[in-house]
Amino acid sequence: MEGNSTNLDAAIESLLNVEKQMRLAGDVAGTRKAAIDIVELCYKAGAWKTLNDQIVVLSKRRGQLKQAITAMVQKAMEYIDLTPDMDTRIELIKTLSSVSAGKIYVEIERARLIKRLAKIKEEQGQIDEAADLMQEVAVETFGSMAKTEKIAFILEQVRLCLDRQDYVRAQILSRKISPRVFDADPSK
Repeated sequence: MEGNSTNLDAAIESLLNVEKQMRLAGDVAGTRKAAIDIVELCYKAGAWKTLNDQIVVLSKRRGQLKQAITAMVQKAMEYIDLTPDMDTRIELIKTLSSVSAGKIYVEIERARLIKRLAKIKEEQGQIDEAADLMQEVAVETFGSMAKTEKIAFILEQVRLCLDRQDYVRAQILSRKISPRVFDADPSK
């Protein structure tokens, strides 16, 4: 196992150097590929802690390209359901959520991550925490999110507020959806 760990570290170090060269040269495709390769390498090695660490490291690099962060977050999101246990899954979701916080180009991914984390919290019986998580995300301001997904997200926020008997907030949230939306033809 020790030899495997050093091989992984060496491979990551090598890819980080490639990523740095590509990033400094302004090569979008090369930087994106290097970032995705690092994420895939950690996943294939089953090194979940290293995966989380590398996601944070790559996202904080000076002058990191938006496309690289977007690709890395999307790739890592594919691995959420493949985590070995719930703690690892929650940790990965939290890492991706913190990396995507405040970045408009990964706002949809962050909303989806928060929704998944809230679902997990709700399944664990932590309704208040789930509702608080969902309230953090103001999806009505997301221009790039599909209208149906926005509505589903807001309805989920309303449901969680009703579950914790926060009727005032549920009323406020429900006003964010126009009643005409439900009359519209779903084929459009």
